[in-house]
Amino acid sequence: MSEDQTPAARYLRYAAIRRGLLSAASQRIPLASVASQARALTLWDGKQVRPADEMQLAAVFDLGVLDPVGGHGRALERQARADPPVPGSEEDRMLRALGEARFGLYRILGPRVEGGVSAEAFPDGTPLVIWDNHLARNRAPGALVGLRLAFPDDDLAMTCGTAISLDSRALERLLLGTPPQRGPVLPSLPLAEDGPAVERLVAEPAARLRLAALAAAPGFAAKVTRTALDLGLMGPVPGRTPAELLPQG
Repeated sequence: MSEDQTPAARYLRYAAIRRGLLSAASQRIPLASVASQARALTLWDGKQVRPADEMQLAAVFDLGVLDPVGGHGRALERQARADPPVPGSEEDRMLRALGEARFGLYRILGPRVEGGVSAEAFPDGTPLVIWDNHLARNRAPGALVGLRLAFPDDDLAMTCGTAISLDSRALERLLLGTPPQRGPVLPSLPLAEDGPAVERLVAEPAARLRLAALAAAPGFAAKVTRTALDLGLMGPVPGRTPAELLPQG
């Protein structure tokens, strides 16, 4: 296998294509859809998106491009119709992979020397390598995240969109079907050494079946993101976090 066919080299090429496609598609989200996504995440002030940082803003646009709530169409499909790539090209494969990408839960085990990040699907433990330059940064081994994976090649799992840090509190809310909260949001890091608590929550087959059903249902990405926001796992939320805890400037 030549050097330009290694997973690391293919990832670099596909990452640039992915970035261009998602950026172009984000400009095709109608304002009504932007508002719906932001309202679902409590990041709408009545006139515009009001995030605390770039990650929260990205979460709004990720939904609008790939998995919108509120009955809106995907901006990715608008992009595909407006500027279709050459059939069979890497751009075509990346576009198709983005269209088929699914949001799920994963445990991050750590970076690999060869590149990529060792991970496993949660809760079934299926091992995989995820290609992302930032996924393992500031995350302890075993960290639970919600993210969407695209496979432009069968052996190349790439993130597309924001990776949402989770912990046992978020998982418990998802399993219990806790409705979205409207109360104050206090910024919070994921609980440390949380693995045993996470495992206890999915120890029973019924809990695993419940989680699988949630992941297969429409709106799972929005549900996970909103749960993380409510718990402060994505930082302060304007309008819900005390002013003294909001970013200054």
